[in-house]
Parts: sequence; structure tokens; C-alpha cells
Amino acid sequence: TRKNLMKWCISSSADCSFCLSQETLLHVVAGCSSYLTQGRFTWRHDSILNFLATSLQVLKDTVIYADLPDFKSPSIITGDSHRPDLLISNNNCLYVLELSVGFESNLKNNIIRKKEKYKELNNTLRNKFKKVEFINLSISALGVFAKESFAFQSMLSNLGFEDTVQKYIIRRIINITIRSTYYIFCCRNKPWSTPELIKY
Repeated sequence: TRKNLMKWCISSSADCSFCLSQETLLHVVAGCSSYLTQGRFTWRHDSILNFLATSLQVLKDTVIYADLPDFKSPSIITGDSHRPDLLISNNNCLYVLELSVGFESNLKNNIIRKKEKYKELNNTLRNKFKKVEFINLSISALGVFAKESFAFQSMLSNLGFEDTVQKYIIRRIINITIRSTYYIFCCRNKPWSTPELIKY
């Protein structure tokens, strides 16, 4: 990063190519407001979400709603005021999954923020479904799951996935996260042309 290059006297400036902040690792992989506007972080987020939604489509008696172009929109159930990343409707039970990808130091804040944001919606949905579970899936930019994400694995188990399949899904999420973060890092001083979502 430019901050390190300046520290080593290789560069005269530590500034990011796209904004006035210092180009640190945190800034490049999860903090640059210009990168956010360009869709770099959204591309990583959507790559993970797409894999998740595609993996869950194989389940019987299950309808998947995902905030992605090729899926039914969650707003069909939640309305336009809230649009979670993923809804899994299974035997009159609804899983509301919200995905956050950020830097390690922000995992706890992401969980608190998302829990508060969807508190009212979850209460409203409980009047329409036999059971509603909110899954707060928070992952670091390097593929580390927040402690609270254990509910995600419980969800996979409740939906009928065997242990080996659960481990496969988790490994793939980690792999996609690391690969997409590495690509964002490699493009740190280049214009962004959004690639296709990473798929398996």
C-alpha cells in the first residue's frame, strides 16, 4: 500500500489514488468511499451472496428471494422499506439473512447495526410466518466469520444440509471472500471495471 511505500521512502505520498485518505490495507479492502461508490465492495458482497443463494436453491419446498438480478426480490415479502440480502422460505418458516463483509475490527459494529436495522421488520414478519429467524452473517474481508455467525451453520443444519455439505459451503464462502478481496487489492490503483461475479 502507499502508506507502507512512503514509510519505506519509495513513494512521496501515502494518499489513495481515488480519495484524500491514506492508502492503508484497511482502506483498500474495506474503507475507501470511492471504491464503495464504484461498486468494488458490492461486487465482493454480491459474489458471496450469489454463491449462497445458488447453493440453497437445491432445497425442496424452499423458495429463495435474493437481492440479485436472477432471483425473486425480497421486497415481494418485506416491501420496499427494507430489503434484506436473502430470504429463505421453507415450510412456513422464514430465514432472513443479512450479509456484511468488512474489516476485522468492524465485525461487531456490523452485527449491532444490522440487528437494529431489521428488528422492526422481523417482528412484523412473525405475524405472517410460523417461525422467523434473523441470520446476521458477518465476515471479514479475509474470510473470518464473526462469532455471532454460528446461527448461519445452525440454519444450514435446520434446512437439512449434512455436515460435509455445511463445511463445503463455509469453505467456499471463505474462498470467494479471499479471492475477491485479493482482486480488489490488485486493482487498488487502477480504474474499476466490474467483473462477473465469482462463481462455482
